[in-house]
This record gives sequence, C-alpha cells and structure tokens, in this order.
Amino acid sequence: MNSIQFDQICWLLLAFLLCFAGSLLLCGLARKLFPTFRSGEHKPGTHRTDMPTSSGRAIKTVELPLVGGPAFTIAIVGSGISAGYILHLNQNQWNLLLIALGATIGYAMVGFLDDWRKVYSNQGLSESAKFAGVFLVSVAAAVCYFFLFSAGQESYSLWKDLPILGRLICSSSVAIDQPCRVVFPQLAYFGWFIFLVLLVGFTGTATAVSVDFSDGFDGLSGGLVVSAAIALALAITGRLSDLGTHPEGIVLELLALVCAGGVLGFLPWCWPSSWAARRSGIVKRRARIIMGDSGALALGGLLAIIALFSRNEILLLTTIGGVFVLEALSVIVSTRVLTPFYRRRLRILRFENKKEFVPHTEFPLPFLAAPLHHHFDLLGWDRKRLVYCAWTLGAIFAGLSVLISVDTISWQRYLARFLGFVLMGVIWSSGTWSKCYFVGKQSIAGRNRHRRLALYYGYPLSIMGINLYHHVESIEASEDVIETPAEELALWQRMTIFDARAMLGLYCYRAGYYPAAMAQWSRIPERNRKLRPEIVILLNEVDNRLALEKQETQPMRRDQLRARIEENKQPIFTGNLPPADMPNPYEPISEEEMSTGNIDAPWKTLVPDNKAERDQG
Repeated sequence: MNSIQFDQICWLLLAFLLCFAGSLLLCGLARKLFPTFRSGEHKPGTHRTDMPTSSGRAIKTVELPLVGGPAFTIAIVGSGISAGYILHLNQNQWNLLLIALGATIGYAMVGFLDDWRKVYSNQGLSESAKFAGVFLVSVAAAVCYFFLFSAGQESYSLWKDLPILGRLICSSSVAIDQPCRVVFPQLAYFGWFIFLVLLVGFTGTATAVSVDFSDGFDGLSGGLVVSAAIALALAITGRLSDLGTHPEGIVLELLALVCAGGVLGFLPWCWPSSWAARRSGIVKRRARIIMGDSGALALGGLLAIIALFSRNEILLLTTIGGVFVLEALSVIVSTRVLTPFYRRRLRILRFENKKEFVPHTEFPLPFLAAPLHHHFDLLGWDRKRLVYCAWTLGAIFAGLSVLISVDTISWQRYLARFLGFVLMGVIWSSGTWSKCYFVGKQSIAGRNRHRRLALYYGYPLSIMGINLYHHVESIEASEDVIETPAEELALWQRMTIFDARAMLGLYCYRAGYYPAAMAQWSRIPERNRKLRPEIVILLNEVDNRLALEKQETQPMRRDQLRARIEENKQPIFTGNLPPADMPNPYEPISEEEMSTGNIDAPWKTLVPDNKAERDQG
C-alpha cells in the first residue's frame, strides 16, 4: 500500500469520525430545540390482531420527536462536502458526490414532508404520493448521473450480457468484464439512458421504501443500515487502488463511511429496549428521538445510490439488503397480493354459510402481520431481543456479501449467494412455523395431575431436546374441565389464535372462572367474534352475570335510594333494622336541617314527633 492510499484511508476514517460526532451532537441539539415535533397521526384498527379496540383496553402510544432523520442527514451532507475538499476531488468526482448528496437531500425532503403532515395535519402522505416523490428523486439522480459523470454512459455486466437487453444497451462487442461505452446518436445510447433511468428509479424507490418499512422499532432500521453501509464500503475498497480507471471509488467509499457514521451517531439516542406501548408502565423506554420517514427514506435512498453507482445493485438486492428485502416482500405479498386475491377467490368452507365478513386474519397468510418484525412482536418476543436478532441477521448478510465481493473463486462466491438465499428462505418460512397456535397442557416438574391448560405457538414437537414451540400463557382451568374424547383430541392441534382463544375461554367458562373467560373472548376482534355466534352468546351471558354480581355486592348510594323511592313510591327495604351501609337514623339532626325543613324524605318517618319519643329512642 503506497502513501497516497494510506493518506486517503486516514482521511476517510477521519470523515467517518467527524460524521459520527456531528450526528451525535446534532441529534441531541435537535431534541432540545424541537421537543414537540411529534407525530399526531392515528391509524385506525387494532394495534394487535388478538386484542380489541372497543373493550376498554385502549393502547397508549407514545410518540417521540421526529428529528433524528434531519439531524444525521445534515451531518452526512456536511461531512461529505468537507471531506471532498480535504481529499482534493476533481470535477468529475465532485459531480458524483453532489449527485449522491443531492439525491439524499431529495429523499429526506419527501420524508420530511410526510413527517410534517403527521405533526400538523395528523395524517401523512398517501402511499402513491410518497412512492411518486421517491421515484422522481431517483429518476433525477439517474439523469444527472448519465449526463454529468464520465461513467454514466457506460453499460456494464450483468445487463449488457443478457441476450435481448444487451443488443439494446450495447452496440459493440466487448469483453464480459469490460463496460460498453454508448455514443450519441446510436440506438444503444437511448436504450441505455432509458434502462438506467428505470433501473435507478425502481431500485432507489424499492430500497428507500424497504428501509422505511423496517423502521418499526427503536433502532431496528438504524442498526441494519450500519451493517449494509459497512458491507458496501468493504466491497468498494478494491476500486481505491486504481482511481484512474475507477474515479468513483473514493467518492463511493466516502459516502458509505459517512452513512455508517451518521447512523452510529444517531443510535445512542434511539437505542432499542423492551419497551412496548401496550406495557409502557413495565419497562422504561431508552429511545429519546426517532428518525422518522425523513431519515428512513434518506438512508435507504443513499444505500441504493451507492450500490447503483458502484454497480453492486444485484449484491444489494440479494445479499446486503437481505433483511430489507424480507421486510418489503412481507408487505407486498401479504397486503398487496394474497389478501386482495383471497378476497375475490378464496372460499373458507367453515364460514361458507355465514353472511358475516371474513377478516383477513382468517386467510392462510404467511405472517400474522406485516412488515415482518410485527409478526414476531405479536408472538410475544421481547422487542430488545428482536432488534438484536435482526441486527445479527443483517451482519450475517453483510458478511456473506463481503465474501461474494472480494472472493476471486467462482464456486465460493456462488456458495455464499446460495447460503444467503437459504437463510432468507428459512426466515420466510419461519412465519408459517410460528403463526399457528395450539392449546396444550402445561407440564410442571414433579406434578403429573391436574395440569393447567396453556396456550402455545409453533409446532407441538421436540427434536433432540429442542422445543419447536413457545409457551405464551396459562389459564386458571385445569385439564379436569375436558369432558369428551373429542376435546382431548383437540389439544395439541395447530389452529388460529382466535380459535385458540375461543377454546381457552370456553374451558374457563366451564370451570367457573368467568373473568378469565371474558378476558380470552374479549381478545378476539369483533369481526372475528361475529363468525363465532356461540362465543358471542356466551360472552354476553358472562358480561351480564359479572355485572349483576358487581351490582349485588356494591353498596347503594343515597341518591340511588332516593331515585328508586321516587320511582317506586314504596319502601325499598323491610324489617326492623336498616341496611348497614345506610346512615344512622338516630344521628342528631342539625339545626340547619330543622330550620329549613330540608330533611331527606326517606328519613322523615324515623324522626321522632316529640321530645319524649326522641328521649325514649
């Protein structure tokens, strides 16, 4: 390594540290200056599919200031421009740097507009408007790259080697590993321009939106972006040795490092914790700000620009961004493909004769909820553990991508790609493994009789001592409430969460634990309860019974007594002694009551007519 390369690496590392410090400082300053810039958006519907919205269990949401994104975006842009002067970039390299940073600002502005509307209009941009804005920014970056950067008018592998597409974007025969220069007014010139615009437009939009999808928990998307940015930086290091052939190398390396540094400065302000809105009083939330859509779209767009300009978009979409791909696919497949298709074509035979609306939670979707991280949240995973697992998964994908980019042996590179696809397939199929629940008996060491019934998810299997299921909760009823062989056979059978709740509530009802039965049935959303009319009848019966028990055990206030007397015009109690909760009838009457005559009607018969009778009493 010569001295020039060593100096460049030192300056790049300095830019990374400068961006980290600037982001850390700006995030703290933004939190102090804009503490009320919080989202007021309310999305209708249940926060959890197994919890109702009208049962008095409203989930309190705690929004944090949406200032992390603008803060670290300013740090990234400022550090990038400062490093550009320090590294003495030429005009061609400056063009590339300004295109990338300008696109980052454009993505952030689209997200900031969405955040602004959430704060002041209580509703963000529509999906079509957000997608259109991100797509236009990507298209503008592609046009500028084509006309303002020297390598913008070069088609390259894999695209130029495809049978049909290659003829449209390359007009000459070149080696497989060499780019193809297009010249005006050849057909390939216009073909490559159109293809480049579409490639950057769709890749930039998909990556930015995918990072936005993954921004669901504190620190989740931030840690994933750090792994992806470092992986891209390592994949680009080979271009630093030959800046004459690859003048974009040092610029893209700088962008990847400042991207990682900016997010690392933000993470201390948004560190993950086990906090959740539905149990906010149990665990303290460590995060103080969140990045918002402005930060998520800016980071996703910047990752896409770095990958596209370094010609690693295939690596980004298949390996580096494996977690982002899974998050985006879970949304597209569940909400945009399968659910509309099932609405029109699917026939659920058990509900075929019912007129009630069949909610999407009864469809055979791959996950309980989308994006993917919400599926595991509904399963009851600790959020901090979930985020740490996602970070680990992102680091594994990043490691595989580095092996692919630096390994010169073909079979090893294909093996790394194969392992990446296998890992993605395992994670995707884990939704099917875990989305089904079952009711079983809780095994307790040293206790074989009167085992309690419990709710589990997963498979009722164990392999080599490893359980393929997870215990969710236990109920008050024991196995003694099971009366028929059919009910015994229904145990350990995988079913939907709503069927499992209905079964557990029935067993609690049979055992006489009415509040527990009501708690189980109330967790079934109203639309799902309509599909189970017998549960609705039992729920109403339990509700009325609990209300009567509460009314019988509660003392009756004086105004209630007065209202009932005025309504019935007859005594409300009989016998010689009044109820214990009523006032003492022998308590002396104040002079004010005697002078004004304001004596309660129910007690007039208890007031002595003369002093002798009063003394006798």
